[in-house]
Amino acid sequence: MRQINTKIILGDCREVLKNLDENSIDLVVTSPPYADSRNGTYGGIKPAHYVKWFLPISKELLKVLKPARTSKNEHQGGLI
Repeated sequence: MRQINTKIILGDCREVLKNLDENSIDLVVTSPPYADSRNGTYGGIKPAHYVKWFLPISKELLKVLKPARTSKNEHQGGLI
């Protein structure tokens, strides 16, 4: 039987992802800030800037995910 190792990492992904090896992660579950709807929690990201803000994070996610990867992004109650 294969051993499964589980590790939950809590932190700002913009910093945490920099310290992970390439192709080392099987699954990423994220809940990025909603554009402008949670200003008090995340400082708010204007809808016009959201894609520009999220693309560098997406690039880092793809870097650390293994080739047979899975990424689940939760946006306003739904997974994409």
